[in-house]
Amino acid sequence: MLTADFVSAVRRQGAIVSDYPSTDILGVGDGEVRDVFVPLLESLRQNFMVRELVATPDARGRVALPPRCVAGGVRSVHLVINNSWVQLPQRNMEENDSTSGGLAAAYFLDGGSLVLVPAGSTATLRIRYAIRPGAMVLNTDAANAARIDSVTAGASTYTFTTSPAFTGGSTVDVVSYGSTHHPKCVTATRAGLVMQSADFIEAPVVGDYLCTFDTSPFIPLPEELSGALVHRTAGVILRSLAYEEEAASQLTLAAETIARATPMLTPRNEGNPQVIKGGLRRALYQGVRGRRFW
Repeated sequence: MLTADFVSAVRRQGAIVSDYPSTDILGVGDGEVRDVFVPLLESLRQNFMVRELVATPDARGRVALPPRCVAGGVRSVHLVINNSWVQLPQRNMEENDSTSGGLAAAYFLDGGSLVLVPAGSTATLRIRYAIRPGAMVLNTDAANAARIDSVTAGASTYTFTTSPAFTGGSTVDVVSYGSTHHPKCVTATRAGLVMQSADFIEAPVVGDYLCTFDTSPFIPLPEELSGALVHRTAGVILRSLAYEEEAASQLTLAAETIARATPMLTPRNEGNPQVIKGGLRRALYQGVRGRRFW
């Protein structure tokens, strides 16, 4: 759902007057995304917001986590060894009792940083983390967002045309128009309407939006939760205006919508794979047991 449609839906649900600013409606919605829906999606562990960072630690064996990393946490940390990725175990900070450098053996989290053990270790790391959604901006505001109307792929670049002409800054995100509305690139630099393909986790397509970095012209949630965000936003606004009964009704509708949507969000793969136990031969047997092939 585009943000202009979201604002209109909130006004209809709550009978909210036109004098109530659209930016305030978006601000309340952002608060609900941050406080309710990000924890919900993270609890489902279905990788709605997960991104990867390949990084090299500094001389102290530290890597600063991205500013939009949810809760300053990580999903996993892998170390490259002989062209393969090996998962690093996590330790408590108190267990960092070694001061020698060399190859990393583990890591711990310290504030907004990941710290390798032993101290001063060198490595190339692949860090998976959940990214906080960008703040909602009106998709009709060309200074913040513009629809991509064409994409030309070069050897290492993408060249866009947008409608209307994008008038925002040089640091941008590209947000998917697909059902999850995830960012395809974050905090990237544009030269006119040319961007480096290495900045993208997947190719941009017509219908995606070019927007100011750390913003979104869509509700930054799966479409199945858009109705729930509309109800919660309307309810919070009505409660702030002292319409307690109407607010309670909207918040109840939001809870019902979330309950109906959740089974569609997890598992996302209906052939949900089982954990391999007892080796490959045992796993193959588990996959075919009970079947007759004659």
